[in-house]
Amino acid sequence: MRVEQAVYGEVQGRGHGLRASSPDALVAAAIASNLDLPDAVPPGVQAWSPFVRGFPVGQHYVLARTFLDTTASRGGMVLTHALIVSLDEVSQMGNLTALLACLASTASACPTNPSAIEVQPLDDGLPPAPDLIGVANAIAGQRVAPAVRLGVEGFENLVYSLWRNLWPAMRRTFAFRLSFGPNDVVDQPPPALVCTPEQLQARWTQHRIVKPDDQAAESASAAVLCGQADAAQYLALGADLGVQVADLRVLSRLERLHSLEAGSDSFDDLLAAVRLADGLSNQRTSGGQLKDSLLQRLAAQLPTAGCKQLLQMRNLSLDGFSNAPTLWSKVVLLVSELKFAPADDADLVNMVEASQNPELALASWRSAVASGLSAAAVHDNPGFLKAIWRWVERSDAASTAAIEKLRSEFSVEQRLVQEIPRRLIPANHASLVALLRKKGWLMAHGAILAATVSPLEATLQQLKVDKALDHTAGLRAALCHATLAQTLEAAIVLKDPRLVEMCADLAVAQPEVLTGIGCEDLTEQKIWAAAIGKINSLWSAPSNPVAVRDTVLVHLGRGTGAFNGLVEAIAGTPLADLTAAPHRPDLWSLLPVSHRNLYLRATAIGWLNAAVAGADINRPEPELEEAVMTSSTLQAVLGDAAVPVQTRLAIVSALPLFREEDFVSWLGDFLRSSRTLPHADADQLGALVASRRWQRAVTVLCNKLADRRYDLKPALQQCASLLNLFQRWTFGIFKPSADDKWRVFEETACELYPTGPDCEELWSRAGGKNSDLPGSSQTGATRWHTALRSMRYGGRPNARELLAKMREDRPGNEKLRLFTNDVDIVG
Repeated sequence: MRVEQAVYGEVQGRGHGLRASSPDALVAAAIASNLDLPDAVPPGVQAWSPFVRGFPVGQHYVLARTFLDTTASRGGMVLTHALIVSLDEVSQMGNLTALLACLASTASACPTNPSAIEVQPLDDGLPPAPDLIGVANAIAGQRVAPAVRLGVEGFENLVYSLWRNLWPAMRRTFAFRLSFGPNDVVDQPPPALVCTPEQLQARWTQHRIVKPDDQAAESASAAVLCGQADAAQYLALGADLGVQVADLRVLSRLERLHSLEAGSDSFDDLLAAVRLADGLSNQRTSGGQLKDSLLQRLAAQLPTAGCKQLLQMRNLSLDGFSNAPTLWSKVVLLVSELKFAPADDADLVNMVEASQNPELALASWRSAVASGLSAAAVHDNPGFLKAIWRWVERSDAASTAAIEKLRSEFSVEQRLVQEIPRRLIPANHASLVALLRKKGWLMAHGAILAATVSPLEATLQQLKVDKALDHTAGLRAALCHATLAQTLEAAIVLKDPRLVEMCADLAVAQPEVLTGIGCEDLTEQKIWAAAIGKINSLWSAPSNPVAVRDTVLVHLGRGTGAFNGLVEAIAGTPLADLTAAPHRPDLWSLLPVSHRNLYLRATAIGWLNAAVAGADINRPEPELEEAVMTSSTLQAVLGDAAVPVQTRLAIVSALPLFREEDFVSWLGDFLRSSRTLPHADADQLGALVASRRWQRAVTVLCNKLADRRYDLKPALQQCASLLNLFQRWTFGIFKPSADDKWRVFEETACELYPTGPDCEELWSRAGGKNSDLPGSSQTGATRWHTALRSMRYGGRPNARELLAKMREDRPGNEKLRLFTNDVDIVG
């Protein structure tokens, strides 16, 4: 092997530099700085010279020994003898014995006129350095390069021992030297191993210090470096993956991959193996069998994975895996079937956020997770819908991504709304409601408002976007947590017709919602009207429905805001009875024409019922009187024996339109069913008949009295003005004078014998002389008047004789019988 030489040291006028080199050492000048001291020698440090160093540069490898130059013009200068060899050739050398032997052993032995030399590799079988295991552990286990060996003495032997266990690719990158501290390690890449004076150990707190007493390798990589294990299996694995094992990091990764690949089928181990293979080889043509096996095994374990493990996969590119799509498809399935448990929310949120952010995860993972979430949404995974509302409070990005994946269907919105908690504090309220509006989910929009603000505010905000009058789901959702009073308040304040309808629906199930309404407000009236329209019995829902109705009627009378629909609704309820309503007579002309008769009929019945109940009976106004007269209840009341006679008579008295024929019919029925009429009732009956001058009714009473219904005499006494003189005399209504009696006698005679006393020869048959009678040229009444006047003052025949003949002619005449027995006539 051809070896070029170079010597470095103090160069006059330039400090450290190349002093001399063999003719073909073309890189000698370029590496002069690499062969100086790494830094100034720290004060008090002496045990550092000589030391060896080695490092690759381009296609060459430099092996050098450096000495303190005591002949230099200033302190701290060094003299270095370097050998420059082919990198390809030296990497094939099993040991460095022959090369190290070519290096000057002292500063004075450094060649002054170096030339190229030929060196033959040697295998001297020297024993390994005593601290080889320690350095192997340090190099294999280092977190920060380089590993640090304390002391310069024996460093050369350690390097020699370590080199023997390296393989060609590793030797090509292996570098070592002296260092006074981490600050002088500026090489890139840094050397794998440095030696440092023992008194500088404190400077290396972040680095792995070689432990010379180590007796066992700490890892498979360390075992390879110290000669206790063969690297062939790792090199073969690297070759399969198309990886050149040129540094310890690759060896460590291959060792780890080999261990994991041969180990158990736990998800974490297999994921680590896939990650290693993914990082080591991105070519699908390399390691195909191994990669396929790892991926299949990992895919088989996916059903056991949780969110945290899924997150660990987010930086897998799998570009070098031909069957990567199979794994990602299983990730899609796994995500779609997650339980989305609350305990996993932190990881779930991170997972969803990462699936939307290229800076947090690679594209394949993001696509698989996003597809899985979409599948969970499409298949209405119940856990997914519940989780969304938990994520709303944790992460706007996660909840937004989840909601956007839901199908914009009403059934999906319904199920989502069912999962909204009663109280919610969104991470970004404005973003959330804007998203729901964008999806057209007004019901979910309302439900979110209900969970975040007061019912009134929720309804107000909902109305700003929810304007279609045929859509109520959103408003119902906005009020889903409202009390009855809050719902009513929202309707009254905001006056939306849908809220009116909602309150009416609410009243059907919970009538108490209307308990406190007073109907001063028009919206309250609309709500009550709508409620009555749904269930008629809700007319009684207000705590004092009559007072509330009267409030409405007052507004109607004043023209200050009565809802016509409520007035019409009340017409079909007991409140239509306006008997006790204020200003009732003025209302009839104001009520809707279409419903006025309903009010009149109800009020007519109410008026009659009030009368029966003992209320003062006043004459109803014309409209009401007509309704009372046509009401079937009137006949029922008048014919009800349980209703006092005074009441029934008072009702008729208050109805000027009551016809005599109807009264006569009622009177006949009443007298047949009533055997005795109390004096006061008879007085009231007579007063009524007298006030109406109902002659036919008087006749009925007379007939009944004649039929020994003496209890009716007080009634006829009240009707005296309607009786003739005979009736008043006959019934003992008053005591007539003798003149009165003779006048009645005269009237009766005229009725029975209209042409005069000589009619039917009555006068002569009674013992009188017709010649004494007035001439026939006079009327029958005049002739009777003259004849009876003569008889009263003693003329013949006398009254008894005349009446005897008259009774013979008219034996059934009661008047004649009465006259016959009266002393003022017959003496």
